[in-house]
Amino acid sequence: MVKRIVTMIIGAMAAMTVGAQTMKVLDFRLLENDLTANIQGTAKTDMNGETAALIKIQTPERGFSFDGGMQGIVASEQHAGELWLYVPRRAQKLIIQHPDYGVLRDYYYPIPIQGGKTYEMLIDIGTGRYATITTGVAKATVIIDGDDCGVSPVRKYLNYGRHTIRAVKDRFEGETTATITVNSQPSDITPQPSAVSPQPSALSLQPSSLLFHVDMQDMSHLYGDVRVTVDNRADIFLNGQLMGTGEWTAQLREGNYTVETRKADSDPMMTSFTVKARQMNEVRANAPIQHTGWLHVYTRPRNVRIAPIDVSETQTLPVGSYQLEFSRKGYVTQNIEYTVRRNETTLDTVTLQRVTYVKPLAFYFGGGYTLRSLSGVTAMVGAVYQRHDLQASYTFGLSESDVMYWNGDMTTGTKYKMQSVGVKYGYQFPLMRQLAITPQVGWQYNFLTADAAQAGYTTLGDKASSQALTVGAKIVLVPIQHLYVFVAPEYMVALTKDNYMTAIDNAGIVGNNGFAVHAGLLVNF
Repeated sequence: MVKRIVTMIIGAMAAMTVGAQTMKVLDFRLLENDLTANIQGTAKTDMNGETAALIKIQTPERGFSFDGGMQGIVASEQHAGELWLYVPRRAQKLIIQHPDYGVLRDYYYPIPIQGGKTYEMLIDIGTGRYATITTGVAKATVIIDGDDCGVSPVRKYLNYGRHTIRAVKDRFEGETTATITVNSQPSDITPQPSAVSPQPSALSLQPSSLLFHVDMQDMSHLYGDVRVTVDNRADIFLNGQLMGTGEWTAQLREGNYTVETRKADSDPMMTSFTVKARQMNEVRANAPIQHTGWLHVYTRPRNVRIAPIDVSETQTLPVGSYQLEFSRKGYVTQNIEYTVRRNETTLDTVTLQRVTYVKPLAFYFGGGYTLRSLSGVTAMVGAVYQRHDLQASYTFGLSESDVMYWNGDMTTGTKYKMQSVGVKYGYQFPLMRQLAITPQVGWQYNFLTADAAQAGYTTLGDKASSQALTVGAKIVLVPIQHLYVFVAPEYMVALTKDNYMTAIDNAGIVGNNGFAVHAGLLVNF
């Protein structure tokens, strides 16, 4: 018997609950100034190609479905705080369904539905009432039961019961309590202008909407100046929002706060502090702890200079990339980039190559002095490829020969200088790190220039020429990179001589056979 009574009581309470949650439409109206249904991007057409009407449905819950009967529904879209329902023009009625709040059948639109027009519908699910909240300061943030509901004026569906409504803007704050009951009546009070809000709310109030106004006061006396700084230009967050990088200044209400500092490849850190009103509050925030790893590089040979960080011993470093230079006198410098990863040890061995003073691949040029029967200065240019040396040279004659007399009375004579063009081929043999010898064989073209500056002299024999074979060796000493000191002795054997050169040679004035020595400097790359 008792069990049956309890069951009857529970059933009655359930019936009362379902009755209290009866769904209904509170209001339906045309939004005269809303062009959403008729502009590109939000307008839609029905199956007949006509622009559909748009009904913006405000409801506290999601999960509704709609049936337009024979005329159907064009489309529906869920937006923030409301649902957009597109219906054909001349639509007559709507069936509204929800799995928890039941069915509202055959709701007939109270006004004609026109294509391209926007309408508003308020649905009451039976668990509360719509309320409009205005504030003493225009566009203040409205917070209901701890939830940010946007800026005033705000229309919100509030369930039956007690609610705390706060409003905040800059240093103005206010709070009120709203109790929603089945018997709550819409307010007939229009918000009055005030010093901080000279104009009343522009939000149109529905006849069935409750009105709550939050008075606000200037709370500047409760605020203090705050300056938060942190090392390493870390980001500073308050309540999950980025406030600044490296430094942040603000004015906060007195109380306790916690900031979080963050930086890439670092563990975030929290810092709590208390703000005191009417004074400067300096806060030194804890810097994020950088992720670290280890780097150790062995070198061959030892005693290599490593810059800018000596990692010849294991070093603990923040994660990231490091460009290191390895150098030692007499060795080729190397630059290597390393990446240090979190909680990992990076090991490497770097082997430096000795500086190659005598290069198997090189281009060179330079000059020197040529000592021979008629000496001069010689310009050289050449290249070495895999130790094969090809060289070209030109010798400018400086010294003059003895007088060559062309008649028996020795009154008509000529002095000569010898110019030479040569090409030589050789193969390079390194003897030591800084010393090499290159045996050479070559061809040389010699020609004479006559000097008739003295009275009675002639230019007879000018341009006399010969060709010769040269055999010798080039010895190079390399004191520093890119600079050769060379000595090149050679022996010249004449191959051909023209008549003038033969006559001059036979007279012993010019030697086309014999030894010559070149010495000088070469620059190589």
